[in-house]
Amino acid sequence: MSSLMPSDWITRYCPPSGGTALDLACGKGRHSFWLADHGWQVTALDRDLSDTQTGHNIGIDWIEADLESGHWPLGDRQFDLVVVVNYLHRPLFEYLRKAITPGGTLLYETFMIGNEAFGRPQSPEFLLRPNELPNAFSGWAINAFEQGPQYKSGATVPFAVKQFLSACKPWPKQAETIL
Repeated sequence: MSSLMPSDWITRYCPPSGGTALDLACGKGRHSFWLADHGWQVTALDRDLSDTQTGHNIGIDWIEADLESGHWPLGDRQFDLVVVVNYLHRPLFEYLRKAITPGGTLLYETFMIGNEAFGRPQSPEFLLRPNELPNAFSGWAINAFEQGPQYKSGATVPFAVKQFLSACKPWPKQAETIL
């Protein structure tokens, strides 16, 4: 198990376990390990898994692939939960919409404009614009949304500027039956 603690946003808004989960741009796997420990069937994807302790949970499906190559490595696979933390590649939004099952949940947390004052990332290419996540997933049920400066407990100076989204994909509309 990873010694890195999962994000408070993920632990607070993660639905009850029992389904499939995708940890996109999983890094060292802190959310993958946490999800697996809580009963999820996890697929963890990152461009480089060499620093990830993949042998510590053989139940996690580890996939090494470059998400920015223009090729979506998961085909038509769908997941009940998709987790994205500290990663932004806007062309993936459409793939994420398709990769989540109807009624499934997206948990997204990453940096936004204003973070450049506190460190990396600094390029607008990697910083969300205000309200960008709820706009990118408009039509979905927004369970929770936050944006703005982030403070460590007791601190008066922020350490980052982030945006957080918990949203559920709608079910397809049923065709009306004419009687």
